[in-house]
Parts: sequence; C-alpha cells; structure tokens
Amino acid sequence: MIESVVNGLFATNTYIISNNCGEAIIVDPGMGIDRYVSEINSKYKVKAILITHGHIDHIAGIKYFKVPVYINRLEEKFLYDETLNLSKMLGPMMGGKCVYKKEDLDLVLLDDNEEFTLIGYKFKMLETPGHTSHSACFLYNGKLLSGDTLFKNSVGRSDFPTGNELALRKSVKKLLELPSDTKVYPGHEGMTTIREERKNNPYR
Repeated sequence: MIESVVNGLFATNTYIISNNCGEAIIVDPGMGIDRYVSEINSKYKVKAILITHGHIDHIAGIKYFKVPVYINRLEEKFLYDETLNLSKMLGPMMGGKCVYKKEDLDLVLLDDNEEFTLIGYKFKMLETPGHTSHSACFLYNGKLLSGDTLFKNSVGRSDFPTGNELALRKSVKKLLELPSDTKVYPGHEGMTTIREERKNNPYR
C-alpha cells in the first residue's frame, strides 16, 4: 500500500509505503511532516526512510524517525551542506535551516541500479541527475517514486545548485523507457503513469 501526505510550503509529497504487518517506509519526509509524526508512528512501525534528493523540502523530517536512511551515496553531501540543500536560501521562510551531522544518521549509501529489500518489497534505485547532480528515483512493484525528476506533464527545476537541464532531460528519457503501466509518484503534485508522460511530457 502507498499513501501520501502533502506537507510544507512547497506542498511536498511524502509517501508512506506499508505492508500487511503494519511496517512502513517513509519517502522524502519534508518540512511540515512533524504534524503527522504521531499519527504515522501510532499506525505503523517505521523501518526506513528513502531519500530521492537532498533538498530541504525532502529531508527536513528525517530527524523525526530514528531509522536507517537510504540515499544515493553521491547525494549524501547535501545532508550536511546548507547551500546544496537550499537551507541557506529557503530556511528562513520554512522555519529554520536543515543541516545534519553524519554521526547522527544511520545511513545506507546506494549505488546506481542497486537493489535492496525492505518490509517485503524489492526496491531498485535509479540515479537520475538533473534536478540535483545525483537525484535518484526508487522503483518497486510497478511503481516509481520519482522525486523532483519527473512530474505529471513536467519536470523539476534545474536551476538550483548542481542542477543541469541537459542531464535532467536525459534522465526523463531514461525513465520513459520503463513499462508503460508503471505508476509514477512524484515529489510534488499528482501521480501519473509512464504511458501518459510518453504522450504528454514536453521534456520527453
């Protein structure tokens, strides 16, 4: 099962993936997730966090869940750098900066195309640079958690630090090679499918 919670100034989609045993994974817990932490913890036993990229609106809520954090190893530096994760720019309007210390996190550093299993589901991390230098998407069970790489009929911005429009376009083309019926769960706005994006996304 997958459900979403929309939170923060930029209406970030935080996803909760759960199984029949009440275990769950949190994807991209951002600013504002604190309002839902008690409800989530009362309903589920959270086992891990997946991070698609290191911007403040996708990582600020990591601190509320003391569980392993899965992230592209080349994106790790965003967790510690206020310029890269946009804390310096956006922190004042979002309630404060977000900078972690490595020793405070239980990190699982992933490589491109690496597969792993959590709560009975098999995941695959796909490196999709462009929105940031090492953004990633997570593929599981016919679903794609696309972060800010692929949106419904659009893509994420590429003008933040380490962003690159050419790389982003290449990443979108890579994702559009997935099976047509793959459901896409983006970091912002509504869900879509690979079939729809092949037809309608201007960056295809």
